[in-house]
Amino acid sequence: MANLQDKFKQRAALEDAYSNFVEPYVNQVMEIHLNSFLETPPVPVMFAGLGCVSGCLLLTVVYCLWMRRRP
Repeated sequence: MANLQDKFKQRAALEDAYSNFVEPYVNQVMEIHLNSFLETPPVPVMFAGLGCVSGCLLLTVVYCLWMRRRP
C-alpha cells in the first residue's frame, strides 16, 4: 500500500513540475515562433520553392531530350 501511495505522490510531483516549469516554457517558445512566422511574408518562400521545382523540371526535360537524340 505504501508503494502505491509513493507512486501517486511521484505522479503528482511530476505533473506539478510539468505544469510549473515545462508548460510555460513550451507556450513561450510556441508564441515566439508564431509571432516570427506571422511577421515574415510567406510569398518569397513560395516563389523560392516554385523556382526549385521549375528548375528540376527543366533539367528533366533537357535530360530527356539529350537522351532521345543520342544514337
